Amino acid sequence: MKRRVVVTGLGCVSPLGNTVEETWDGIKNGKSGISNITLFDTSDFEVKIAGEVKNLDVTQWIDKKEARKMARFCQFAAVASAQALEDAGLTKETIDSERTSIVFGNGIGGFEVMEASMKKYFEAGPSRMPPLTVPMMIGNEGPGNVSMLFGIKGTAWNLQTACASSTDALGLALDQIRSGRVDMCVAGGAEGAVTGFGIGAFSVLKTLAANYNDKPEKASRPFDKAREGFVMGEGSAVLILEEYEHAK
Repeated sequence: MKRRVVVTGLGCVSPLGNTVEETWDGIKNGKSGISNITLFDTSDFEVKIAGEVKNLDVTQWIDKKEARKMARFCQFAAVASAQALEDAGLTKETIDSERTSIVFGNGIGGFEVMEASMKKYFEAGPSRMPPLTVPMMIGNEGPGNVSMLFGIKGTAWNLQTACASSTDALGLALDQIRSGRVDMCVAGGAEGAVTGFGIGAFSVLKTLAANYNDKPEKASRPFDKAREGFVMGEGSAVLILEEYEHAK
């Protein structure tokens, strides 16, 4: 008999707000999270808009010392995971660590970490590159950090299937629970690619909406005949998935 899977917790960090409630309120009221980029100087860029996460205090959810060792997308993942676990009424002490897994989707990794390290490499040589470049840059550090923060000992996987990464992660999490391998999964995704390299690379690929710098709230229009491209965004969304009897 197929095991029933239910959602017991939600967490979200988005350009519309840093909680599920703030994000949902923005959606209901037709707000746009797209605005002029503030994370870097866009003077030389064709595209000057993105969906940035704003005013996020990560220390409300994770230790400041731990946060310093995380790339931006990892911080989003950790905060959204902490929110989702709290929403599910779970703590590090009450999680069944051996029967819980983590499956995240991430397509890019820590772009800002890579940029800073490459700058050091070209300007000062390989010996001057930050020692945590690789641990902070790779996509698997999202689920890896969540695993360490909450003592989760099941699989900690990161799927990288471009724009389908997080959707695939939810599907794999569902399959893990249905198959009986785990009873609970922290599932979702995170991205933090609003950087000079990220915006520049997708701009030269001609995939970004480039003619809406003066009206950013109108830039994302995927079903409009005047659509031009997508708008780069960042953030994280996490679901706690549980087998029905386990959740009860």
